[in-house]
Parts: sequence; C-alpha cells; structure tokens
Amino acid sequence: MTATAAQRIARDRTRLLALPRPGRRAVVVGGGQVAARRAAALTLSHTPVTVFAPRLCDDVFDLLAEHLVTWEDRWPTLHDLRDAWLVHAASGDALVDARVCALAGRMRAAGEELSRPLVT
Repeated sequence: MTATAAQRIARDRTRLLALPRPGRRAVVVGGGQVAARRAAALTLSHTPVTVFAPRLCDDVFDLLAEHLVTWEDRWPTLHDLRDAWLVHAASGDALVDARVCALAGRMRAAGEELSRPLVT
C-alpha cells in the first residue's frame, strides 16, 4: 500500500498537544520541512489545516495537491488566527515566529478580532 503524502511526511514523532475542536482549524506558519511535518501530522487527525507562507517546499505542495491543506501566499494577520484552535510557528525566521506566538497569545488572552498585517 502506498503511503499518502501526509503519512510519508509525518513519519517523525510529531504528536498532537490537544484534541481538535469541531469547526476550528489549525494554522501552520511557514512553508519549509518542519512546517510540512507539522501540517501533515495535523491532517492525520482530520483537522482542517491552513498553511501561511510566501514560499512552500515540495512536501507542502504534495499536501496541497492531495487537498489536505489550504494555502495562503502571505503571513497571517490576527484575524486569520481568530478561528484557530492551534497555531504552529515554523517559518524559519525567529522574528516572524516570535510575532506569530505573540499574536496567538494575545488572541487567546483577549479574544481580539483585529485584521492588521503580521509582518510589515
């Protein structure tokens, strides 16, 4: 039996930290190998996954080709995180990852519904 892209990519030891919440998606920020592994692991739990990144590696393209993830060709805004039950920052850029973590923390703490750009 041939492995799906998600099974092949998520072969590392990635485990979910929480149970998916119905009607809410997971957000993966970044388009590299680490982001691909995390997105693939999330799809195995039947969680809707949106990847935000200006560039994607081949593994993320494979997930996209199999309609396992959706892709936004940009960094996320605070508004994009509003309906996420999990946000994983794996952009490869420490500044972007720190901003994503700060926004996710603000969203969780205050339930904000803003729509300003994450990275300017």
